[in-house]
Amino acid sequence: MSLDALLQANRVEMVKIADVAKTTSGTTPSRDRKDYWEPPKYSWVKTGEIAFYPIHDTEEKVSEKAIQECSLPLLPPGTVLVAMYGQGKTRGQSAVLEVEATTNQACFAILPNDSFDPDYLQLWLRCSYERLRALSEGRGGNQANLNGEMLNAVEVPLIPNDEQRRIAARLKAQLAAVEEARQAAQAQVKEAEALFAAMLREIEITLLGSYKVTPFSQWVLSYRNGFGKRPKMGEKGPIVLRIADVSSGVINLDDPRQGEVSPKEAETYRLLPGDLLFVRVNGAREIVGRCCVVDKTLPTDTIFNDHLIRTQLREGLLPEFAQLCMSLPSARMVIEEAASTSAGQLTVNQQILDSVEIPYLPIDQQLTVIKQLGQKMGAVEQLRAAAQAQLQEIELLPSRLLAQAFEKESSLAAPAARNVYSQE
Repeated sequence: MSLDALLQANRVEMVKIADVAKTTSGTTPSRDRKDYWEPPKYSWVKTGEIAFYPIHDTEEKVSEKAIQECSLPLLPPGTVLVAMYGQGKTRGQSAVLEVEATTNQACFAILPNDSFDPDYLQLWLRCSYERLRALSEGRGGNQANLNGEMLNAVEVPLIPNDEQRRIAARLKAQLAAVEEARQAAQAQVKEAEALFAAMLREIEITLLGSYKVTPFSQWVLSYRNGFGKRPKMGEKGPIVLRIADVSSGVINLDDPRQGEVSPKEAETYRLLPGDLLFVRVNGAREIVGRCCVVDKTLPTDTIFNDHLIRTQLREGLLPEFAQLCMSLPSARMVIEEAASTSAGQLTVNQQILDSVEIPYLPIDQQLTVIKQLGQKMGAVEQLRAAAQAQLQEIELLPSRLLAQAFEKESSLAAPAARNVYSQE
């Protein structure tokens, strides 16, 4: 009988992790004590190494002395780890230890008793990933972190061990096949990106070898950082462009966000055809400073947020040619090397953009370059976009497989007559 059928028949007991497992967390030995790190002996797990897949080894290891003096728990293979906090998607991710190891203070370690198979428990937690993140985001404060109290209160369906192992074995085989497909799709994306980069290098050699260069500042009429207020869900008003809407190099309105603004704000931040939008701040070096062109298809009342910089150009430089020049390897090198770091985010400013040197061509020659290269670059970009879309579709498969195996949240909540993720 499937897990969903058992749940529907009220034949599954929901048990809290605290009632069926020992739980703990580790610490970070002093970096000033070399004898805590040398000679390295035991694997030491950081949250960034918890990424849904079994942990066989770690980047760093601690010494025997660290285990003895730093209250570091030595965890056996089969321990389930959950990242309580970390950057990006790390928080809420889980993994099973395949080796004896210890952890830092941000890893929550679960040592289940004989009633739970570690792989089954970890797969349940992986299925619960988005709900765990939502639970931690409701805490308020500066950071949305999980803690031991929250994770100890998470409930898991208790089913016979042989059924747990059957579910885990089937899911692990399916997820392994998905991972193989994901790696193949990722390789295709990298090949398309490499082809695109090679084309840009060829263009750069041609342009810089044939024309004089001028600073970008010579062609800038004005800069403007964007609208600083964050729109709330459900607000009405003009579209407020975000990094997610422009990071691909074109404006994408598949998931627009609207914001309520005053008439003065609407006028100040309105985008016009021919404007350039630069990504001002981003954690990814390859995205910060990237730009796109505003065209006539954009709604006329569209504005932009303060993670972007609007640039209006003087006559003599076509925005499409400017976008091409700011994408050349030499321009990207200037931008990426000058980008400053603040709280883990890279930022560019007007001075950095001004300093980029671009080749100067008369307007008619700019048009020729754009026309000649547009079709070639468009074909390569279509190839890259298709590969990226395939990769994104494959990356959705694990959550779908997990949902099918454990079925939907509503199936779990109804028999238990309570929220599986409550802390009561």
